[in-house]
Amino acid sequence: MEEIQFNHSTPVQVRFNDVDGLGHVNNTTIQEYFDLGRMYYLNEVFGDTVFKGDETVIVVNINTDFFSPVYLKDDMEVKTAIVSIGTKSLKMVQQVVCKPTQAVKATCKSVMVGFNKTTEESLELLPDWRKAISNWEKKPL
Repeated sequence: MEEIQFNHSTPVQVRFNDVDGLGHVNNTTIQEYFDLGRMYYLNEVFGDTVFKGDETVIVVNINTDFFSPVYLKDDMEVKTAIVSIGTKSLKMVQQVVCKPTQAVKATCKSVMVGFNKTTEESLELLPDWRKAISNWEKKPL
């Protein structure tokens, strides 16, 4: 994976019910960790406005690679960055990382699109969103 500057991190509490019979966190639960990181990123960058009103962003594609298991005792975080913005879509990259060692346990690349909840149609990403993302990521996108 290309070198990405992550300006956002969400701590993740590994819970007993996240662990399967093999003693590691199930891959479907890892995807829930990515969802948490995505939600906290969007709330921090946009405030709560991205989930209010008619205009929002929704996930349309997710690709996850799993590298090594996460265990109950692990101290984990999800790192999140938006790496590019198109007219109606944006690309997000995330990592589930062991905090003490910074070992990457899994990565997720996703595509989100602007969406109008009332008309149920895609929409161009709002200029305020673009500005907020570029400011957060500390680079023009």
